[in-house]
Amino acid sequence: MKLTKEIAIAILIFCTLSCGNMRDVSVYEPSKSISAFEQFPQKILFTNSDENGLWGVKNNACKQVSYETSNSYVGKDHLYIKWDASKCNYVGMGLKWGNYKVKNLKPIIESAAIELRVRINSGSLSNVPMFFILEDYGGNQCRANINSLNLEGGKIDAEWRRIRIPFQAFNYEKREVNMGNIKELRLEFQRNGHLHIDNIVIVPHEHNYKITSDNFTKVFNSHPIQLGAGKEYWWGINTRYSSSLQFGDSFENESVVVDLDKSKKDNWNTFGFSPYQWMHVDLSSICSSSAIKFKLKAKELPKLQVILFTYTGERRRLQKTLNESNFVVKKNGIYEAYLPLKSLMGYSEFRWHDLKEIRFRVLEGNQFEIGDFELIEFRGNPKKPTKWKGI
Repeated sequence: MKLTKEIAIAILIFCTLSCGNMRDVSVYEPSKSISAFEQFPQKILFTNSDENGLWGVKNNACKQVSYETSNSYVGKDHLYIKWDASKCNYVGMGLKWGNYKVKNLKPIIESAAIELRVRINSGSLSNVPMFFILEDYGGNQCRANINSLNLEGGKIDAEWRRIRIPFQAFNYEKREVNMGNIKELRLEFQRNGHLHIDNIVIVPHEHNYKITSDNFTKVFNSHPIQLGAGKEYWWGINTRYSSSLQFGDSFENESVVVDLDKSKKDNWNTFGFSPYQWMHVDLSSICSSSAIKFKLKAKELPKLQVILFTYTGERRRLQKTLNESNFVVKKNGIYEAYLPLKSLMGYSEFRWHDLKEIRFRVLEGNQFEIGDFELIEFRGNPKKPTKWKGI
């Protein structure tokens, strides 16, 4: 049998492959693994005013926003905001992150965080009343606040300090936010203060702390409940700006000494507190059987307005001006005040599972002390708050 040319070529190829003579030849380079973070395209949120857009920067009575060109962390300028939320239901701003292109955060939720640099002009703070809000294209929002574990040096001072907000810290599951369809990041400011902000970016981050419901919502389902515990959870009381309102010591728990100067037309006359550590407070199971109670030490009753706010909802504010029917006279110039929640107009439309804060405005009266705030059980007639048998 003759060996044809075709058979000879086939045998040669077979021997070459079998002997491994082609193992050193590589048609394609080995592929490198690219992480989800590296593939995420919108890592820059704000570095300077020219390259990154923001909304909500128009100045008003509650906030003043500017771009400062000196002492920036990066770029030619940085954001500076000074705010006072006492006259507004909402003080915030938003970043046109990626020019509003859809952001899919699902692949990087467990491996990334929002990072920014902040500082104040002088002194130091352990926290700042500021929230970070992610909103999806369905209008759903989730939030996170500054955790001291992710605050460089554990304080905010005149140096640029790094803050990280892990994506895992947002309560997106509870709020049913679609993390694969994110529209924007918002910054919300509460109470009052000022802050320099720069270099808002997405960075790799390993979050070592589990999220529990208590990180964001405090649920109360029994009485009594002390309100406003901890001076760090109050606003409107700062002797550097006004001596009209100061913390007192006449009562067992937190109290405020009011001493308004009658000669001044524009006295600072409003203060407030978070019911519980600036967390969302859920009173939905007990709101129908609850009343706010507090004590007053005064020669004569002042005229007070009580204002409640929620974090979300179409009706975010309820208010009521107290009158003599809300007070019981005790001894030694002490009064007790009772405000049933059901007596507030708009009670049924209010989101009692998302309570944000309680404020007090002094309408008349200039010298008294108010304190020992708590939520008590009340099942009587809301129009006759001091006639209930439990009082």
